[in-house]
Amino acid sequence: MRKKITAFLACGILAISLAGCSQVKNIDAPALAQALLENGVYSENLTEVSSKITAKRYNLAEGDAEEIYAYAGTNAVVDEIAIFKTADADAVFEKAAEHIASQTKTYESYRPSEVSKLENSVVTTVGDYVIVCVSEDSAKAKEIIEEYTE
Repeated sequence: MRKKITAFLACGILAISLAGCSQVKNIDAPALAQALLENGVYSENLTEVSSKITAKRYNLAEGDAEEIYAYAGTNAVVDEIAIFKTADADAVFEKAAEHIASQTKTYESYRPSEVSKLENSVVTTVGDYVIVCVSEDSAKAKEIIEEYTE
């Protein structure tokens, strides 16, 4: 069952990323994160997470990301935003997909009600950026991300 969920999740993330590819070189990542925080995508308040902690959570090697903007909820929820300006978007995208799969496995037994957020998460690449948004309202998150990355 877990293998099927992980495979399904990987396929969904790949489809979303291919749809989100663009030639955008610069994104106002702080403004995008703020828009996601302020426009009803999250039901609880997220707290800024340091780039060092985020890099560790995503298992990034030094130099994988030039800039990281991240926010997360409490450990009881999977809600998060992570925006990476990368040297290699494909490598960071893979690590983001692995992070989502790991979170899914953890929360299946810890808080199964959170798993649907992970299954519907938005993980996309836009130019040199990788954007991760795990929330209750992935459709709204996609709209906001598209608005800030066109």
